[in-house]
Amino acid sequence: MADAITFLIAFAAALATTFIVVPWLIPKLKARGIVGKDLNKPDHPEVAEMGGIAVVMGFFAGVGVLVALDGIGNEDLLNVSLSTMLGAAFIGMIDDIFELRQRQKAFFPFLLALPLGATLDPVMDLPLIGQIDLGPWMIIAAPFAITCAANAGNMLEGFNGLGTGLGVIMSGSLIVMALHHNDLDGLFLMVPMLGALLAFLWFNRHPAKIFPGDTLMLFMGAGIAAAGMLSHLYVQTAIIFTPMILEFFLKLKGRFRAENYATNASNGHLEYHGRVESVTHVFMRKTKVTERALVHLIWTLETALCLTVIAVDLAI
Repeated sequence: MADAITFLIAFAAALATTFIVVPWLIPKLKARGIVGKDLNKPDHPEVAEMGGIAVVMGFFAGVGVLVALDGIGNEDLLNVSLSTMLGAAFIGMIDDIFELRQRQKAFFPFLLALPLGATLDPVMDLPLIGQIDLGPWMIIAAPFAITCAANAGNMLEGFNGLGTGLGVIMSGSLIVMALHHNDLDGLFLMVPMLGALLAFLWFNRHPAKIFPGDTLMLFMGAGIAAAGMLSHLYVQTAIIFTPMILEFFLKLKGRFRAENYATNASNGHLEYHGRVESVTHVFMRKTKVTERALVHLIWTLETALCLTVIAVDLAI
């Protein structure tokens, strides 16, 4: 298993690669018309889309460093996890270009995660509950969790830095808990992920120079879920997805037709006047909030949730 220095080098490689690739990628995407309108700005500027490509590149640079310097802890699990994440990124990229239907975005990550379900240990050791043996049902349960996480991570987005920042908070939290349990297989995914996301956040924060696109959101959600499984943090990982799960049920009310965006952003503050079908709608209806403040508020709530999960996990 890699030591702390190796993980730090991998983190730095992921961060540096992403930080170098993004400025190169932005004009390339714009030149090919791969852009999205920033609907939460008064003038709706066009911003480069599909920036998740840079995060995927940075992530695999970090994983490559880990493998080169220290080999692989559990080779089979790491390989199928990387395959699952790469598949999720590919589906996200196809969606960014061709706009897949919601059921297609649910089905394809599930299909591509079946090898992970077949490789994972079916015996789950759950806090306060004990061991549960899913047997052959793990082949279905793990891909179902992957596709839920990938799509959930994609739902609570649409504001500068929001989804990327949530990924940073969740990745860091899983790293802390994996270290506490000395169950480090998930670190092979989360350490490079954290480095790549932090670098991308520099360009994606308000005012965003690049959007992550579904390429990043599906990749990130699948990666966080896979890392939680590798480090046997099943319950903890599910809980830190709570805001995204809530977002899913709010979107379900409107049959996934609703968007997170404000209905009016002309005066610098975000206003929303329709049905509440997103977590973001709640804040825009109840308070006079700017985009930056809204993002920081949701980050704060997620940080409080993750700190609570970590505290309980350390106490058990």
